[in-house]
Amino acid sequence: MSQHHFETLHKGFPITVALGWDRPMRYFFLVIHKPAELIDSAMKVECEDFLYSNWHEDDPFGHGLDYYREVLRHFGIDVPESMFSEVQQDYAQNVGNRVVKHGADGSFTEVWP
Repeated sequence: MSQHHFETLHKGFPITVALGWDRPMRYFFLVIHKPAELIDSAMKVECEDFLYSNWHEDDPFGHGLDYYREVLRHFGIDVPESMFSEVQQDYAQNVGNRVVKHGADGSFTEVWP
């Protein structure tokens, strides 16, 4: 699976947004990691580890990138456009085993493989 990470703050707490393409299962995913003490009324499921996870959805596998753009807007979280364009490329090329860290300025670094 490809994983694209962006570290930022949400309501004063550090969070990590992970967006990617799961090649074996053939679906996009979005996970927003958070510290346990961060509670947000926009959360669908109260969870110590995640502000959001596609696994909390009724249909965790049936969403495209535009859906995940809306999820991020719902939480008021901005991520670099490079995340979406790179994940779209991963999908088009059916890439797996790629880990990328994105900067706020749109730069990114492949950290694995």
